[in-house]
Amino acid sequence: MEEIKAREMIGRDSLIKKQIIPRLSNDKPFILIGQKGIGKTELLKWSYAHYQKNDKLYITCDESRGEIIKKIARKLGIDTKKKKVGELEKEVLQSHQKLTLFVDEIEKIKPKQSSFLTAWGNWNKVFLSGVNTRKEHAKRLFWGKQKIRVKGINYKARLELGRHVAKKLGCLIDPETIAHQSKGVPGRAWAIGKGEVVRDADERVEGEEINIAPVLLVLVVGIMITRYVAMGLGERDLYVLAGIGMACSYLLRYVIRVISK
Repeated sequence: MEEIKAREMIGRDSLIKKQIIPRLSNDKPFILIGQKGIGKTELLKWSYAHYQKNDKLYITCDESRGEIIKKIARKLGIDTKKKKVGELEKEVLQSHQKLTLFVDEIEKIKPKQSSFLTAWGNWNKVFLSGVNTRKEHAKRLFWGKQKIRVKGINYKARLELGRHVAKKLGCLIDPETIAHQSKGVPGRAWAIGKGEVVRDADERVEGEEINIAPVLLVLVVGIMITRYVAMGLGERDLYVLAGIGMACSYLLRYVIRVISK
């Protein structure tokens, strides 16, 4: 793996050199996580292209369990004709042949896919990529894998990316505009270059929702306490209490925003 170089990925040299290459070289599985459009897929594809130990296969959880199993079977040289998925899965798992998997879009993973990939990982390496998910059925698959958080690229690299996008697409949008509006997210840069509408709202996926039930419970309890306290107060005291309540609501709103990022 000595010939691997951190190149071809604008703004990702440091991440590749410090975190990805060492783990690829030492066969240590990882999970690339980050927001939508941040470049996780491209980094996983880079990792797949530069992984030089054992046979390898790139798959995505957007594919069905049957499609994944058939791809693996064909890669292992197993005949897939006239075989049911369950039968083929058993044959694939019992073969115990070596095959390293690079699995993208883990936020879409389903229970049966997770069970199969977890079993496969008992004697093979599995590298993952996707939006961070809290799905219960995926937890065992994530055990022992280092999480690598992919963040937005720095401003200097954004300008380089803006020029690259403008050149590749042949668009008339100024590279600096692309760099500024992309906020360091490569997916946004390409969307802006194509003239697509870019949403500023936080885009979450199933399994990534923030659980605010405890916060709501505290809020309800606070309202009940306030109601009973207010019964013995005068008009001026009620105004003061209302002001305190408004301040607390703004504080609570800020806290929820922070924890949901």
